Amino acid sequence: MTNILTEDQINQIEQETPENLEVSYNNKGFDKIQRFRNSLYDTCCQVVEFRPGLSLEIFDDHYYQQVSCKINHYGYYGLTAKFYLAGNHNVICPGIEGVKENYQETVGNNYLFYLPDIEEIEQYFAGDRIYLIKICIDLDFFKSFIDGLEHLPKQLQPFLEKDSPPLFHHPVSKITLPMQTALQQILNVPYQGMIQRMYLEGKVLELLALQFAQLIEAEGNQQPLINLKAGDVEKIHQARDILTKNYDHPPSLIDLAQQIGINDNKLKYGFREVFGTTVFGYLRDYRLEIARKLLQEQKQNVRTVVNIVGYANQSHFAAAFKRKFGITPQDCRLGRKAM
Repeated sequence: MTNILTEDQINQIEQETPENLEVSYNNKGFDKIQRFRNSLYDTCCQVVEFRPGLSLEIFDDHYYQQVSCKINHYGYYGLTAKFYLAGNHNVICPGIEGVKENYQETVGNNYLFYLPDIEEIEQYFAGDRIYLIKICIDLDFFKSFIDGLEHLPKQLQPFLEKDSPPLFHHPVSKITLPMQTALQQILNVPYQGMIQRMYLEGKVLELLALQFAQLIEAEGNQQPLINLKAGDVEKIHQARDILTKNYDHPPSLIDLAQQIGINDNKLKYGFREVFGTTVFGYLRDYRLEIARKLLQEQKQNVRTVVNIVGYANQSHFAAAFKRKFGITPQDCRLGRKAM
């Protein structure tokens, strides 16, 4: 069995075998950016605390050896949101009511948890790359946004109702296209200085809003109305493939449902359950991503791009593009950044 290292032992290894140590402060909107390599892994960690109770961390770790380490959460009483861009992460967390003893966080998914005052064992494997964005929210900061329970996910209502809310680890859902856009904007901030930091904070709050909206949708009336079997999920993916192959001339919702052999109601609610957005919300974002690449990378003119992605009205396209990317199509083509 692999030895389980304590946090002190991990810290000692980091101190004894540092290579290419690089630390910068107040850089690219972050309080601290640190890169180093040791005998177990190399890492790049970017950290910023926007205000008391709200912080962002970006980790990009490559593991050379299998590592199991005991981590404690003593003294931290906040919510944590994670968005996995690469890698899978195993956790052994025994004896916590409502939390699986052995769970895995996987690429392409987002998670929300509240696990104060516990110890758990985190497992990583040789050859793995763990690339994730992590948001930490203090409970007082979280409560400052809330004026009642009406629009709060049920999972989070105990934070207003109880002094000691129950511990939980919740796999929220897949990372949606709007989440992907916000995550990429965090990784590629188009500003400098104070504006860069303000932009990052706005995107962090956007991600939290999208994640909480997913929780509400999963808990809402849609859940009992749709009972998706494995075959239904396969058909929902077929619908997605049909949309992406025919994005310039997509079928109607009814035609799409007929093509995959399910009713349009199951397609509508099932698509949201599987992909976290509506059928045509997914299509819109897919079209706009193609348009952005055509403008940015191939320097196609705007009218050509409008025709390629299937918009009938250039002004409608320009408005949708600016809402999504914060910049006009023409400015994107010219390589300008969002203001």
